[in-house]
This record gives sequence, C-alpha cells and structure tokens, in this order.
Amino acid sequence: MANYIVVKGTSGIGNRVFAVATGILYAQISGRQLVVDWRDGSYSTTGTNLFFRYFDCPVAQPVEVLPVTDSIYPTHWQNQLHRSLGSLLNESGLNCDKDLSCDVSRLDYPETIIVFSAYTHKISRMRSLFTGEYSRFANLTNREIIKLVLQSNLTLKEDIRLKVEQFKKDYFSDYMIGVHIRYSDMKVPLSEIEASLQKIIRTVKFKHPNFKIFVATDSQEVLSLFKEKFINNLVSTNKWFSPSGKRLHQNPGECQDLIQNGIEALVDLYLLADCDCLLFSSKSSFGLLANLLMTNNQARCYDIDGEKSLLERVKLKLKNIWKS
Repeated sequence: MANYIVVKGTSGIGNRVFAVATGILYAQISGRQLVVDWRDGSYSTTGTNLFFRYFDCPVAQPVEVLPVTDSIYPTHWQNQLHRSLGSLLNESGLNCDKDLSCDVSRLDYPETIIVFSAYTHKISRMRSLFTGEYSRFANLTNREIIKLVLQSNLTLKEDIRLKVEQFKKDYFSDYMIGVHIRYSDMKVPLSEIEASLQKIIRTVKFKHPNFKIFVATDSQEVLSLFKEKFINNLVSTNKWFSPSGKRLHQNPGECQDLIQNGIEALVDLYLLADCDCLLFSSKSSFGLLANLLMTNNQARCYDIDGEKSLLERVKLKLKNIWKS
C-alpha cells in the first residue's frame, strides 16, 4: 500500500505555496505520494480544493486518493482529515507545529498518512535529509532550493497564465519595475518603499526612458497614493479591494467571489515575477515568493528588509522625521 504526505493549506497564497514546496521535496525524498488539500474557506466556501483550480502540479494528488485508515500522524487528524487547519486550531487550542504537523526532518514514520501543516517552508528542518542523490541540495540556500522545486513542479493553470500574458502584452514596457506593497494586516513602511523606488528610477530612467512601474498591493488607498505620485508610469491590475481595508484573502464576509480573489492574487504574483526589477519586503511571503519565481536571471531585486543595514534604516527614519 502507498504512503502519503498531506499538505494542508492555510493563510495566503505565499504561505501555501511555500508549504507545498516543502511537501514536494519531502515526498520525493521519502517516497511518499504528495496530496495537497486546499479545501479550507480562505478562497472558497464550497469545499472545493482550490490548489487544482490554480495550479498544475504533476506530482500532487487530490484528497480523493487517500485510503480510509486510522494510520494517521499526528493523531489529532484521525477522523478529521476533512477539516481545515484553522478550524482545528480554533476549536482545540492545539499548536500547529507541535500538534498538527509531522516533523519533516524525519523519514521513519510508520503511519500510512502523515500531515504537514505550516505557514511557511521548512527547508531548514530537512537539511539532515540531503544525502545520497539529494546531496546536491546541501550547498544551496533555502531560497535556491525552493526556486528549483517550484520551477520543476508547479505551473499556473492555462487560463490564469493567459491573463498574465494578456496584461503584459497590453501594459508592460521594455523595462518593468515591480513593486509589492502589503498594507492590510502587515504594513510595510511606505516611506522606505517610495525612497527605494525613487532610487531605482534614477538608475534606470536614462537607459530605459520608457520604463513602467507595476504595483501590486492589497490596499486601494496605497494604490491611489502611488498613482498620484507616479501617474505617467504606473500600471496595475483591476481587482477587488476590501472596502474596510482588511486583507484580501480569508475575507468571505466582504468578498463576493473568493475563487476570483485568488486568481487576481496569482495574476499579480506572476506579473511581479516577470518584471526586470523587483522591490519588495521579504517579511511578506507573497513578496518573497514573487522574488523566487522571477524568470529573468538578470533581474535586480531590492528587499527592503534583507538588504538594508540597521544604520541605513536609522538614517532613513531620521531623514523622514526631519522632512515632516
């Protein structure tokens, strides 16, 4: 009988994809079959497994392939595999990592089904497994490993990919600066984003006078602000925004079409990844994922969290205080 690893989806697109990347690699190393379960209510209230609506992944199987068994780890998932991670956490007070997820540093689980639940990747936990044919991963960074795994195993559904290509055809120029601004539940510093963007513009405008700026954000207010400042160069997709300023996913109370909401996020994600330059915050899993999915090997990337020294941050903050 086959053994399985079930990757439960939770939170936003970036979080989910990082968890899937971990599951793909673990399944390959362990010899288990990968099952991806995105039936939670973040992007659909109908119980649809949205992973297979959004992506093609030849190594992933739907939950229907799972056998009926009590041989499940962690045991909290016994008779509960139909449940979402969030519902179990809210009901039981359990801990995601300790109580509701397998440890991907281990290969010795005797259970038929093991469940992986995480809000991000766990590549660091897997490093002890990078031996034999997988020793090629040992000297790679976590980011490099995730990029390789995703490039080899995950592609957008055709209809979503065509939306990305059509937008590029209609609005992209010969040089694109991508900017991701998370501002609903994780407010990145707008002053730092704008200062970094102005610096990037100064370095590219003479060589690429027809440059454009693609902005992907979860805030209508932020988008309007940047449109005013960069009116002649800025482009963005048409999408739903929360009237109350809440995050775009996990918002069934306001959003009338959660599945479309996910598609809009994916279009933004892959447009960012197709830019020639990317400004983002790695504190946001969405921005980090866009960085890892970038198709241009010569692309310039500016992570306001990873590349700025403490001294630079203090200087910028003092400068902004002085200006105000």
